[in-house]
Amino acid sequence: MILEILLIAAIIGIFVIVARRLPEALREGQEQPVSSASDSPRGEAGRHPSRDGSAGKPASEPKQPGFLARFFAKSSGEMATSTPGTAPTQTAPTPAPSKVSDESLLAEGDQFLNDGKLREAERAFLRAVAKNPKNPKLYNRLGAIYLKQRNFSDALEAFVAARDLDSSKASRHYNVALAAWQSGKRPLAREAIAEALSLDPTAEKYLQLKKEIEG
Repeated sequence: MILEILLIAAIIGIFVIVARRLPEALREGQEQPVSSASDSPRGEAGRHPSRDGSAGKPASEPKQPGFLARFFAKSSGEMATSTPGTAPTQTAPTPAPSKVSDESLLAEGDQFLNDGKLREAERAFLRAVAKNPKNPKLYNRLGAIYLKQRNFSDALEAFVAARDLDSSKASRHYNVALAAWQSGKRPLAREAIAEALSLDPTAEKYLQLKKEIEG
């Protein structure tokens, strides 16, 4: 009888101890700390750690070399810049790929160019370049636009690109010579006009530009 009383008392004592500890266990489960940014695999400020354990720098996008990168940056910058005093323009959703051909855009740009709408023509030619970057006529048109705008450095790069894609035409070399001369690059202008004259020795405007360069 005494043994049963002692057994019952022991069970009651264990129950009391468990009842007291249970809320603490629940609280410990609820207060489990959440891992911070410094504990995450990305490391501080979301950066991926390098192989030696230090925080690495975010990977940068490769830069597109040459004049074309500046052309696209200029075009996108003009379209994204808001007028002072107005709210910033929200970024539009990315449109579905266009089925318009580069030749259609070339014709569209030529129409704008004939109408004196240089900015619209530039955008049409840039869209065409994105579709067919190996069409020398597109770069030649861009060069003509920048030449009209007296943007001689961009005109030169556009004309050089057109010439590099098709060097069989004297006019390609003449355009390079003209833009180089206007940019103050006499050696390049002299070399280009000589090449133009080797392909077309009797062209009056080529001979006139040669005199100006060497004068």
